[in-house]
Amino acid sequence: MVFRYAIAFCLATMVAAPAQAQDYPTKTISLIMGYPPGGGVDIPGRFFAAKLQRLSGQTIVVLNKPGANGNIAAQEVARATPDGYTLMWAPSSVYSANMFLYKKLNYDARRDFTMISPGSQYGFLLAVNPKSTVKTVAELTDLLKKKGDKAQYGSGSSTGMAVGELYKSMVGLDTLNVPYKTTQDAARELGNGVLDFMFVDAPFGMGQIVGGQLKALAVTLPQRMSFAPDIPTMDEAGVKDYELTGWMALAAPAKTPKPIVDKLRGWMKQAVEEPDTAKFLATAASVPFTLAPDKIDAYWDGQIEKWRKLIDLAKIEAQ
Repeated sequence: MVFRYAIAFCLATMVAAPAQAQDYPTKTISLIMGYPPGGGVDIPGRFFAAKLQRLSGQTIVVLNKPGANGNIAAQEVARATPDGYTLMWAPSSVYSANMFLYKKLNYDARRDFTMISPGSQYGFLLAVNPKSTVKTVAELTDLLKKKGDKAQYGSGSSTGMAVGELYKSMVGLDTLNVPYKTTQDAARELGNGVLDFMFVDAPFGMGQIVGGQLKALAVTLPQRMSFAPDIPTMDEAGVKDYELTGWMALAAPAKTPKPIVDKLRGWMKQAVEEPDTAKFLATAASVPFTLAPDKIDAYWDGQIEKWRKLIDLAKIEAQ
């Protein structure tokens, strides 16, 4: 009798799981972000949350849980029930670079998440003090070589440092890195004339440049930004084959049922491709970015390997 009930329970569970996925979503969805409100991650995250809310017909609540470069939020999502009701919006560093930048992480991004879809892509800006007489990357490189190890650049994150170290290695500089707690702190010191340059992510940096706090010499994207066409790429500026892009993506805990993942991917594709998305993302110095479902994992693996090599090249020791 007990055996018969056990068989019946298993069959009921097997039938219920697809039914639950088919009905998804039936309650509020939590979208967790490991960065503060109003920042470069939060703004596009809330934009896509609003679109997903409309497309799914369910309320999506955004929860900001900043700290440790996104790791605190990532850990929480990795441990959440994989039922589609806890999702994460995060930048590429959480999905790729952080695994090489921290000695002890309580999650494994590649193992513990299912990537639903990227939504936006952005570059990093090589910036100097707005009062600097330097106008090109070539002029900056010459100046830094003359200053040798007395030259300084700032970084407000490990990825900012990695991008700067790549520039150093490619043009042969001895410039000293000065780490700061936040990108905002580093940008302020650059604006005060303490530093010679820094690399800043475009979603944050463009606001500083438009406001006159920083001056951009180049962007690390493979093409110029449509909303700032006067800023050349690093390749155009003379640092050949220098290309680094950041991106942001929606993810769910690993083992989230495929029918739920497929629904979320369909909504994200529609959201990314809607006409107003490109216009909005331009205000956040980003562009729409999506991938076919069968291309996501290969792209993800490629990004992990790219950052592994970059961090190794930059000789950055895990914290």
